[in-house]
Amino acid sequence: MAKLFGFSIEGSDDNNLPQGAVSPVPQNDADKSDYYVSSGFYGQYVDIEGVFRNEYDLIKRYREMSLHPECDEAIEDVVNEAIVSDLNDTPVEIDLSNLPAGDNIKKIIRDEFKYIKDLLDFDSKSHEIFRNWYIDGRLYYHKVVDLKDPHAGIQELRYIDALKVKYVRQMKKKDLNGVDLQPNKSAITPELEEYFEYNPVSGANKSYSPTNGTQGAIKIAKDAVTYCTSD
Repeated sequence: MAKLFGFSIEGSDDNNLPQGAVSPVPQNDADKSDYYVSSGFYGQYVDIEGVFRNEYDLIKRYREMSLHPECDEAIEDVVNEAIVSDLNDTPVEIDLSNLPAGDNIKKIIRDEFKYIKDLLDFDSKSHEIFRNWYIDGRLYYHKVVDLKDPHAGIQELRYIDALKVKYVRQMKKKDLNGVDLQPNKSAITPELEEYFEYNPVSGANKSYSPTNGTQGAIKIAKDAVTYCTSD
């Protein structure tokens, strides 16, 4: 990475990834301009129905509201209070003072925390990351792992647009052998299947909603996605 007049010049990191590291999520721009927007005009709307049909419409409404100059100014105040920028220090660190563990374990945790923070480039992109989480109310990252060498750990963290992914919890109908599961009336809770459904088409086709169908959708394992809500 080269620097010129205080700006960093970064190249593509795809060539540095192992060949076994694959992801259905395309790589994002370094400046996060594909999902980071600012206000600049007034917008008015009339809600005829008074309710939100699904999560897709709710997130779109959040983003439309954030474009109002008054809302944008209030959001910037919140983000600036939460993220403190310092050229000589990081805006976040992990506190292990109350953790009942040895120094070696704490050092491993701190090293891994720094590694994840470097993958996110959090020191230089913390403002955009926090702002998008604050507006959408949720944040998704796909953990790219080398399938040929899973023990190598996470190779890349790719941001997923909240409009293109949803968390699904549904009752299992078949077991691993493909046999239909009979409803067990004596069971207190049914066996659930949890996964994330990613659909890149939803970003291009504004009339599409992830909850209206699964055409073109890709199922991603629950452990492969980091999901953070504002609840």
